[in-house]
Amino acid sequence: MGKSAGVWILGLAVFAAALWIAAAPIPPVPAPSPPSPARDYEEALARFERARAGTDSSVRVDCLPRLLTHGHKTDRAVVLLHGFTNCPKQFDSLAVLLYERGFNVYLPRVPRHGISDRMTIALMELTAEELSACAESALDLALGLGDRVTVVGLSSTAVATAWLAARRPDVDEAVLIAPSLGPRRVSLFWTRRLTSTLLVVPNFFVWWDSTLKGRVAGPTQCYPRFSSRALAQVYRLGLEVIDAAGHAKPAARRVTIVTSASDEAVSKEAVRELSRRWRARGAEIIDYDFPESLAVRHDMIDPEQPYQRIAVAYPVIVRLVGE
Repeated sequence: MGKSAGVWILGLAVFAAALWIAAAPIPPVPAPSPPSPARDYEEALARFERARAGTDSSVRVDCLPRLLTHGHKTDRAVVLLHGFTNCPKQFDSLAVLLYERGFNVYLPRVPRHGISDRMTIALMELTAEELSACAESALDLALGLGDRVTVVGLSSTAVATAWLAARRPDVDEAVLIAPSLGPRRVSLFWTRRLTSTLLVVPNFFVWWDSTLKGRVAGPTQCYPRFSSRALAQVYRLGLEVIDAAGHAKPAARRVTIVTSASDEAVSKEAVRELSRRWRARGAEIIDYDFPESLAVRHDMIDPEQPYQRIAVAYPVIVRLVGE
C-alpha cells in the first residue's frame, strides 16, 4: 500500500471516529431525590447554616452562600442562582434591591464554584446532576422562607431554573436570564453533536479572553477560564429540558425568559424553541428581550464586569421578579 493511500485511510478512519463520537447518545439526566421542602422558617435557617458550615475551606469567604432575611417568613422569597465560573457575590447588589422590596432572598453557591484558586481544575468535574440538585435544594430551602418562591437563574443556572420550572409545581415563577441552552449561532442539531463530542473527548480549558488569559478584567472571584466538559454538562441539562418541553407544559405557575440582542454567548434559536414548545403546551411564558441599542451583554448581573449595564438591566429584572 502506497504512502498516499495510507494517509487517506488514516484520515477516513479519523473522520469516521469523529462522526461516531458526535452521533453518540447524550446520557439522560435522571430525576433527583423527591422534593424535601423546609417545613417552616426555622428549618430553612437551619439548612442555610448547615450549608455555610459545610462549605469547603478552599472556597473564598466572599463566595459563601448568602441569606437576606426580614426575620420571618415573607409572602415572597427569591432564590438567586449565580452564573458559570462566578459565585453568589455576583448577585449581591441585585439581592439588596429585591430585599428592599420585602422579599427574603437566598443566594446559594453552585458546586465547584467560588474556589480561592482561580486556576482550579475543579470545574471539569461539574455534572448536570449537580446543577439540577443544587437548584432543587435551593428551592426546598426557600419554601421555608416565603409563601411563594421565585427562582432566578443566569446562564448555566438559568438552565437549572428551567429544569425546576419543568418539574416543580411549587415554583411560583421561574426567571431565566440568558439561558445557556447552546452556543450563539449554533443550531439545536449541531448543539447536540457538539455536546456529544465534548462529553466524550478529553476535557480542555478555554480562556474567557485568549489575549489577557489570567489577567482578564472583571470580577476577581470569577474563574478566567472554563471547562469544556462542564459546559457540555450545562448543554446536556438544557437539551433534556427542551426535549421534555415537547411533551409537557412546565409545572411552574409562570416562566419569564430574559434575553438580549447583544448577548455574545447563547443560542437565541434554542431559547425561542424552548419558549415555543412550552407555549404550545399552554404555559404562561413572558419573553423580554433587551434591544441591541442598549448593549446589555451576557452577564447582565455582575456590577464588576467592565461592560456592565446594570443601570439598564436591574430595573427591568426587579420589575419582572416583583410582578
